[in-house]
Amino acid sequence: MRSHYQSADSNYPPEIQEFLQKYDRILLDSKGILKLQPAEFYHSLDNTDLRVWCICRAIYQLPTIELIEWLKDNFNLDKAIEIGAGNNYLYHHLGIKGVDNYSEQIPKVKLTHDLLNQPSTNPPSEVEKLDAIAAIKKYQPETVITSWMTLKCEDPEGIDAGHKYAPDEEEILDTGVTYIHIANESIHGDREIMNKPHEKYYFDWLVSRGKYPEKNCIYVWQVES
Repeated sequence: MRSHYQSADSNYPPEIQEFLQKYDRILLDSKGILKLQPAEFYHSLDNTDLRVWCICRAIYQLPTIELIEWLKDNFNLDKAIEIGAGNNYLYHHLGIKGVDNYSEQIPKVKLTHDLLNQPSTNPPSEVEKLDAIAAIKKYQPETVITSWMTLKCEDPEGIDAGHKYAPDEEEILDTGVTYIHIANESIHGDREIMNKPHEKYYFDWLVSRGKYPEKNCIYVWQVES
């Protein structure tokens, strides 16, 4: 089994490659797709090891059975898309369209990530290359889902970390969709969009690469009736 995640493994020392391949066998199926697991399974693993594997594989949020069921039970996914789909395979397990603007593959952005020893997302081929607003115009969804969406802002002078390519979340809300952001409060909780009415949910079945798992949460901006 060799997945699209493994293309840069030769950059790691042999012991790290062995570690990554061990977790690949545990967490990926025969096609290299993230398996859908219950949160209890992830909780049984060493959390530091799991975080390291996620970082090396450019994975931010891990889909769990509970997350998939909660989304299906609470939202209309017949008209839903995932934006910023990245490497997480959430769209795959939800059975919805996944799109990404592939901004982390822009050479200057990728170089910045490389200098920070932070691998860049390189979405699988079934993720359509499309930015968020273009995807909303094309697919006319009622629900837009994302996880760990990059904040749109200006990077420091001389650095291109990709923030300017991120979607404008207020512009997403202005399209009239229900917007769901699966996030970690310690990282995503201080952006301007939080000033708009929304709900916030904490569940112990949310699993991410965040340093503070108790801060994993879901933000929901509902369509105003």
